[in-house]
Amino acid sequence: MLSRRALHPQDAKPIVWPQVARSSGRVELGAPGSAAQIAELSRQLSEMRAAHQTELAHLRESAFQDGLRQGREEAANAIRDAAQKVSSTLAELMGFKRKLRLDAEREIVKLSLAIAHRILNRELATDPDAIEGVVHAALAKLQTRDVWQIRVAPAAAAVAQACIDRAGLTAAVKVNADPALQPGDLLVDTAAGELDASVNTQLQEIERGFAERLALR
Repeated sequence: MLSRRALHPQDAKPIVWPQVARSSGRVELGAPGSAAQIAELSRQLSEMRAAHQTELAHLRESAFQDGLRQGREEAANAIRDAAQKVSSTLAELMGFKRKLRLDAEREIVKLSLAIAHRILNRELATDPDAIEGVVHAALAKLQTRDVWQIRVAPAAAAVAQACIDRAGLTAAVKVNADPALQPGDLLVDTAAGELDASVNTQLQEIERGFAERLALR
C-alpha cells in the first residue's frame, strides 16, 4: 500500500479519500470499507447477472422456438412430399392393375376364341351336317331377301341343299359346291353383294367386338 511520511511534523496533512458517489447510474469510488458501498456494488452486480441470465434465457427460448418452427416446417414438407409420392404410387398401381386386368381379359378372349375355333373346325371337318346351323343362321340373318346363291365346300353341299329345300327356297336359291372353300366356309351371294358367313369370319367378328369393348373400358 502506498504511504507518505512527512519529514517535519508541521508539514503533516490529513489524507482525504475519494468518496463513493452515484450519479446517472454510475458508481464512483469513494472511501473503501463502507458497507453501503459494498452492498450497492453487490446489488448492481446481481442486477447485471440477473439481466444477463434473463437475456440468455430469452435467446435460448428464441433459438428453441426457431428450431421448433423450422422442424415443424421441414416435417410438414416431408409429410406433404411423402403423401404426394404415395398418391402417385397408388395411381400408378391402379393403372398397372387396370392394364393387367385388361391384358388378362384380352388373353382370355383370345384363348376362348381359339378353343372355339378349333372345336368348330374339327366338328365341321368330321361332321358335314354341322354346316346346317351355319346356313340356317345366314338365311335367318338375311331373311332370304335377294339371296340367289350360296357357296360351300363340296362335302357340305348336300347338307346345304337340304337346308334350302326345308326353307322352301329351292327354286330361288342355288347351292354351289366350291372346291376352293374349306369346311365351315359359307359365302352367300345376294343382289347387294357377297356376304361371308363362314365360321372363321364370324369368330373374327366376335373377337373384334370384344377388343373394341375392352378398349372402351
